[in-house]
Amino acid sequence: MPSPTVFTAIDLEMNQPSGTIIQIGIAVGDITTGTILESASVVINPHETLSEFIINLTGITQAQVDGGEDLVSGYNKICAIHKRHNAFMNPITWGGGDSAELKEQLTRAGFAEGRWVFGRRWIDAKTVYISTRIANRESIQSGLSKSMTNVGLNFKGRKHDAKSDAENTFYMYARLLEIIYTGRRTKK
Repeated sequence: MPSPTVFTAIDLEMNQPSGTIIQIGIAVGDITTGTILESASVVINPHETLSEFIINLTGITQAQVDGGEDLVSGYNKICAIHKRHNAFMNPITWGGGDSAELKEQLTRAGFAEGRWVFGRRWIDAKTVYISTRIANRESIQSGLSKSMTNVGLNFKGRKHDAKSDAENTFYMYARLLEIIYTGRRTKK
């Protein structure tokens, strides 16, 4: 039975304009302590040329993706981490689409749906954040980094790096649960 306090956050980086996954990030942590137990990223070979915009945004190079994993192998690596910690099935994401996009691209790659470990739903930390802001009549416009600042956290790592984004999504979700539980308002 999954631990009720251990959750997995996932994040994807994708090439543009194709939307093909080039990096998967994972962070598994305990929401009661706010600590990350394990995190990793896997560079995926999209079998296409990266756009200059994406190279500049993510710092991922063409050479890195050319030497990267195939999508199914990358997925298997993050699944091993998720399973090792007996994490809750539904992953935490920032915004709603990363787990659905991962599943869709895996299906197109010939992946057997029965091997999907992340359930049918995801926990969208961005929606939780926006809900707390609406309840407090505060501005809802901001990305992950600014949203973290609004709740007293600092973004750690490199923005648009899937591992850093997954870790920060986990920290943000743990902080949001603390805010909801204690009733402490977010910073303005």
